[in-house]
Amino acid sequence: MSLYKPISPSCPALPPPSIAVTLAINPPAFKLGEPVELSVTAVSNASQPITIFTWQHIFNVHTAQKRGNFVGWDQDTGMKLPLHDYFITPLRWSYTLGGRFDSSFVTLEPGQPHTFSSSFLLTYGPPFGPPVNGIQSRVNAPKGHAYLLPGHRYLMDICDDYGHMYWWKYGRKEDVLDLPGEDREGSVSSGEDIVLSLDEPVEFKVLPLE
Repeated sequence: MSLYKPISPSCPALPPPSIAVTLAINPPAFKLGEPVELSVTAVSNASQPITIFTWQHIFNVHTAQKRGNFVGWDQDTGMKLPLHDYFITPLRWSYTLGGRFDSSFVTLEPGQPHTFSSSFLLTYGPPFGPPVNGIQSRVNAPKGHAYLLPGHRYLMDICDDYGHMYWWKYGRKEDVLDLPGEDREGSVSSGEDIVLSLDEPVEFKVLPLE
């Protein structure tokens, strides 16, 4: 039983829709230190709008790169990418419209792509940031992991543990979240977890140094 999505015992849970997910890295070939975008596009197959909570999922692209929502590996060496260096403490969620987590609630319209994006942090190397005064801090990758290397080819995928949505509701955000002073059962999910469907991982290449 998920801690994030109570289901009301007074009404039966509805079968969850599915969400097709596409990962993209733009540009797909780049040099270390260049600006690169990592994006996640979601398409709902529901017949009506659904609202999802993105904070703890891959749709929060920036933070997801630090807490293990993604997995990646070097196709040339088999080494994994260090995409889970930080532990993010679970928070007490707010399901109120205009509240603390308002921007994390996103409505997906039927069949319409919605893209979430962020800088691809690993292109800057450890510790996920540009050099300071020309000097990059040295952070050792965990055993069996390695940072990006020039001339190597890579794949990125969704971690199996994060391939589903804990909380979702049928309806648009403004209609399903609680209002200040009015409980509309905003914390109650419309059904069981939504499984995210990713056709294939995204491939990218780090260009050699000149």
